[in-house]
Amino acid sequence: MHHRLSSLPPALLLAVTALTFGCSKGSGSRQSDLGPVDPVTGVPASEPQSLPDTTPFEQTPVGIHGRLHVEGTRLVDEHGEPVQLRGVSSMWLNWENSGYASNFAALQWMRDNWGVSLIRAAMGVKDGERQPASGGYLTSPKGMTREVETIVSNAKKLGVYVVIDWHDHFAMDSVDLSQEFFSEMASKYKDDPHVIYEVFNEPVPGVFGAEERFDWPNDIKPYHETLVKTIRAEDPNGVIILGTPFWSQNVDEAAMDPVAGDNLMYTLHFYACTHDSWLRDKAQVALDMGIPLFVTEWGATDAGGGVTDTTLCLDESDAWHDFMKANWISWAAWKLDDCLEGSCLLKPNAPRNGGWDANWLQGHGPYVVEKLAATAATSTPAQSTDAGAASDGGAASGAPDAGPVLQSFDAGPAPRSDAAAIVPTPNEAGTPPVIDAAPRADGG
Repeated sequence: MHHRLSSLPPALLLAVTALTFGCSKGSGSRQSDLGPVDPVTGVPASEPQSLPDTTPFEQTPVGIHGRLHVEGTRLVDEHGEPVQLRGVSSMWLNWENSGYASNFAALQWMRDNWGVSLIRAAMGVKDGERQPASGGYLTSPKGMTREVETIVSNAKKLGVYVVIDWHDHFAMDSVDLSQEFFSEMASKYKDDPHVIYEVFNEPVPGVFGAEERFDWPNDIKPYHETLVKTIRAEDPNGVIILGTPFWSQNVDEAAMDPVAGDNLMYTLHFYACTHDSWLRDKAQVALDMGIPLFVTEWGATDAGGGVTDTTLCLDESDAWHDFMKANWISWAAWKLDDCLEGSCLLKPNAPRNGGWDANWLQGHGPYVVEKLAATAATSTPAQSTDAGAASDGGAASGAPDAGPVLQSFDAGPAPRSDAAAIVPTPNEAGTPPVIDAAPRADGG
């Protein structure tokens, strides 16, 4: 497939980095034919929450793998076997009015039909303009905490792993509040093997239109050190994911000066129409230096999340999935939401409680479902190798077996040819240019 940005040099591609924009914020509570929607679960009072869960817990992802830890560059289960978790990320929870992420039946359906082993609860804090995200943790801490706790509780009952995500671009501004939140979460969930902490979604390079710039050693790393200490005071063993510079792309910078501690992983985000082999090269450098990676967001779209251009770059997405599979890198696809943007999995007004056949999927949704179904959570002892072994990014021994594709799908229309890319001029030495255009306030 032709990729419209594939001919641009890496220095220019680095500029297109306002990652993971989402659907419009929306306003108010969604109504349905069945009556008002519960603000926490997103389910009408008269709509059944779920069917009885007949899956024995020992056959669920958490039942199979138990408590996770990090060995070398791999996430490993309680049996010492490497694991690649695969799942979906919520929309910014404060802007997601449909209630998919907090719906028990929806998560049960995704586990049983898509093979989801992971859900990411993206709790909005500050938007891309450094302002409190409307309805987010800074303005509604109790409401956001309650919604995260609902998702964690549902995941526990269903044996699905959950990432608690402080979804912020400027987490350094509110370190006291993030400490308070994660101290509460770690105290509450320290004995629950399914919980993973993500303390900083996407650190931005600086303030748009201003001189202030943020870097790893002086801004991002000290924040992480503070949060790791806070969580470890309550939960000495839980896996913690640390955001990396430049919208969680520059994992090689973090690898050169990592945070001290055990069971720490580093965030990598990619959007396939913008981020191709040059970003995988950065990821390979980090892996070669012994840094474990976790892709808590990805899309088959451009870096804007397919907001204005719904082109899908499936060939490049395949290259990324080959890379993640070879290196046992877990992932969550952006985003479980209903809109017509390229990164929304579902069409508008899709049912809240699952049952999404191919007719309800849109954007990169069919592709995500194929990748989820290809292997549902896994690792097989017979395929495993030394969990700490370094990988060269090829078809590594011990990589998860792709297995059969369980659901056929329509890949959607061919990429548009009329999409224009905004390409800033790179600054000296090929380093990423300063971008002064303000990002969307509802970005990812």
